Amino acid sequence: MKSKRLRLVYNPYAGRRKLTSQLDTVIRIFQESGNEVSIHRASSSEDIEQITSQSMDVDRLVIAGGDGSIHQAVNGLLKIPVEKRPVLGILPVGTANDLAYALHLPNTIPEACKVIGNGNTFEIDTGMINDQYFVNVASAGLLTDVSQKVDTRVKNTLGQLAYFLKGIETLPSYKPFHVEFENDGKRYQEEVVLFMAVNGLSVGGLRKLVPNASLTDGKLDILIVPAAGWPETLRLLVSVLTGETVNTDKIIKFHTTDLKVFTDRPIHSDLDGEAGPESTWHIKIGPKISVLG
Repeated sequence: MKSKRLRLVYNPYAGRRKLTSQLDTVIRIFQESGNEVSIHRASSSEDIEQITSQSMDVDRLVIAGGDGSIHQAVNGLLKIPVEKRPVLGILPVGTANDLAYALHLPNTIPEACKVIGNGNTFEIDTGMINDQYFVNVASAGLLTDVSQKVDTRVKNTLGQLAYFLKGIETLPSYKPFHVEFENDGKRYQEEVVLFMAVNGLSVGGLRKLVPNASLTDGKLDILIVPAAGWPETLRLLVSVLTGETVNTDKIIKFHTTDLKVFTDRPIHSDLDGEAGPESTWHIKIGPKISVLG
């Protein structure tokens, strides 16, 4: 059987640096699975996107990192013509590992390596906001840019708790923003504190946020929390974070393949924990990519 060319790109700072101590094991498992292995140590998130966009010389591109690293890799992959694009493999060594959860990948590095080594592939959706791609979520508002603001050392030490602690800091001073959009013939004009376009099954490690979402249905799940005065807004946020949104009709939820969102002022977005474009946003389903799983 002809060996496959596999490139491992790893973020040395992801998830308490737990990959670096197992690097020899990772290489061994990949080689035993019939792969010719090359390795790239990423020096920055931009480096991940760049090396990925140049990876037309391999069959499999394995990213060891968190959801931010996967985000950068996908944006690099989609710059490659589809006929030359390698299959994406994931070693989940980040904080939340949302995509790995959605793909039902093992939590341990050796077991995840074996899944990649088996070579089973399938296609998943991506999302697109303006000219950037995302895999799990495009979001704006409360709690959505926490990953960008939390120090890497704090994130590695406290894990998901770091996101909530940083988010709580922003609550007293947060100013809602106005959104306008049309969907299914209905026009919406809302003051909101949270806007999300979800592609995956979890966001920031929250497994019940959009429990019926799918990575393969060709649709995005839109979830919007309107501003309603702080006591009610806090209740709505808690219901979203705990997955109990089915009990309220105040939260806006629907499926879409294409949506244009206008805001009353420039609002920053967050894509898979990385900085995204300012509004106005054109959000739509993106091309599919092949992954190992």
